Amino acid sequence: MRTIFNWLAIAFVAIMGLGACTSQEDGVKPTIELTFTSSTSTSITLSVDAKNATKCAYYIYDGDVVSVDDIFAKGKSFDLASKDLSITNLESDKIYYIVAAAKNDNGVAMSNTISAKTKEANDPGNGNFELPEIDGVENIVIEKTNDGRWYEPYNYYVTFVRDNGDRIILDFYTIDETMSSYLPYGNYTLASDMSPYTIHPEASRYVPVGVQDADGYLFTDAYISVDVANGHYSIYMLLTYDENGTEKSIQAYYNGLMSGASVPQGDNTGSDKLIEVLEVGSTSFKFRINAEEGQYWRCSVVDKRVYDQTASNPGAWVVTYGFMLQGALTFDWRNGEMCEHVPGYMMNVSSSTDYLILAALMDYSGGQENNLLGGVEIVQIHTEAEAAGTGTVDIDIKEINRNDVVFDCILGENVWGCYVAMMETSNLQEIKDGKYAMAGYSSYEECMLSLIPGLSHDFKRQFLESTYDYKWDYLKYNTSYTICIKVEDMDGGVSFIELEPFTTL
Repeated sequence: MRTIFNWLAIAFVAIMGLGACTSQEDGVKPTIELTFTSSTSTSITLSVDAKNATKCAYYIYDGDVVSVDDIFAKGKSFDLASKDLSITNLESDKIYYIVAAAKNDNGVAMSNTISAKTKEANDPGNGNFELPEIDGVENIVIEKTNDGRWYEPYNYYVTFVRDNGDRIILDFYTIDETMSSYLPYGNYTLASDMSPYTIHPEASRYVPVGVQDADGYLFTDAYISVDVANGHYSIYMLLTYDENGTEKSIQAYYNGLMSGASVPQGDNTGSDKLIEVLEVGSTSFKFRINAEEGQYWRCSVVDKRVYDQTASNPGAWVVTYGFMLQGALTFDWRNGEMCEHVPGYMMNVSSSTDYLILAALMDYSGGQENNLLGGVEIVQIHTEAEAAGTGTVDIDIKEINRNDVVFDCILGENVWGCYVAMMETSNLQEIKDGKYAMAGYSSYEECMLSLIPGLSHDFKRQFLESTYDYKWDYLKYNTSYTICIKVEDMDGGVSFIELEPFTTL
């Protein structure tokens, strides 16, 4: 709970946009130009040259006609301090059309369109993996496994056999919350504490032909990725061992049966994925669990920033926090609305935020609710930025006291409503200096538009609620505060207002 609170203390202190791209010259309109730099299977990086701009945004579109208004309304703002723009969470082997726009008080400008293609994925989980060439690392071929056995519910010991007869012995420690005989998916590293997702260094070793197990060479470093493809285990390993004072490194990929372990169900590729994302908006997303009729599964949805603050692994998270249902179901997750298939479950869906969807098939044949049937599939999504709005709100501070402030909140004609949050100015400055990025946002404004509703006492609606003599209690004495406002206009757009600081008595 402390880690989550610390994160909130950092994140709940931001306001105006990170719009300033370059300084603005009087009477000069902005210009902006994009240049392709590089791409991976999931990202595209561009170089941006923007001049005289106070706000910039990019937009991924279908290559047809697009306007400056479309870019700012549907796209995503970004900071040009580094002159580089990295667009992530893209699909592999796909062409994307990217355009940007800039504006200042004198006008707007649209960039050239970049047509860029992401690279084809080279992922152990797709069943068609080619080992990269790494200096000092020997690429080897694994033919089979043997001597695989479970010593405890979470301790799996297996031998991989090379094409030359040499053996690789690995002692896996897995999820201790389950009784699963399946090797859970995930990334395993070398550690002696026997915690989940580790390889024990005292029982894992490289054994040449003709050498007894006990005389093999212990591993000094290890990285093993466990997935499933084509109905079998998909294993990538990068291992280092010390052979009589000489350090040697090997890497291998194996897609096949695992001795002593049950065959995992399904396939983590293409249409056979357990999790299928259907739609992503600014405050909602829709996904489908593609399980067979009568097949039980667990699913959990979490803000990635919260998940990253925990020491949990995917399997433990699903078992601890996941809800269990069965069959194929579609979830339409919307901000402030109850989940249709999980009574009493509600989630605050924020804009411009990364979320993780975790799901795993469950073996419920023996009534064991937490018996994983294979590994955990994880999908990351990023909600869109909200459309820019034009609404205005006036704040009239009437009284400042030792521990409270009294003010009037007057909504403009085009305003549907607003959220008001009270921020300590010192914390706010830390966010402006870059802490918004640590909270997972690309700009200061984007951060606060997402977080202000959670900090506000309520939502003030035009014509429906009083906006006068509003009292905010429990402030610290002799402390500087800044009032931050998220405004929603009648057209559904949002805008951000940051007032001048005041100090309690």
